[in-house]
Amino acid sequence: HESVRRAAVVAVAKIAEKGDQHSIELEKTACDDRSWIVRKAATDSLATTATLNDLPSLRKLGRMLEDFDPLPRMAAIYGMAELCGVGHRKAIQLAETRLEHRDPGTRQACLQLLEKIATKDMEDIVKKVEERMEDEDEHVRDSAFYALEAIKANPPGRRTWKSDLPDLGDLDRIGLDSSDDEDDKGDQL
Repeated sequence: HESVRRAAVVAVAKIAEKGDQHSIELEKTACDDRSWIVRKAATDSLATTATLNDLPSLRKLGRMLEDFDPLPRMAAIYGMAELCGVGHRKAIQLAETRLEHRDPGTRQACLQLLEKIATKDMEDIVKKVEERMEDEDEHVRDSAFYALEAIKANPPGRRTWKSDLPDLGDLDRIGLDSSDDEDDKGDQL
């Protein structure tokens, strides 16, 4: 069942040491699961367990930018941004090569990644992002606009990137009840 596979992938990331190759291989395999929820968890886990110089893992995260479901794509965006940080040339190259992808969701994901990790001194990236402002897809055009704005404000240099997403690991802590109590109450009425 997908919930068991998802739980297993999440557990691997929690117990594995950074760079543990056995865990990384399991996570990379789970990135190809038929269930989007497992693929998303595997993408998150891979970004946690992989190391900065693990190019096969970076390439796998790059391929996850092409996932047909938006949640694994978003996990890849944030995972690569957190793992690689701002100014990481290989991550930027992985996103750049997919800016011409046939799927608008992939083009949009790549723009969103570049928004987080590209810097204003990368003139070739700025030019390619500007070109996406003429994209046939309105969501890609919107993402290009915001990416261009962020890139032009991002000073040159390598540094870590800090996520702007809340930690959704503890839904009760952030005020969202993760139990099914409400569903049970609704059935009693």
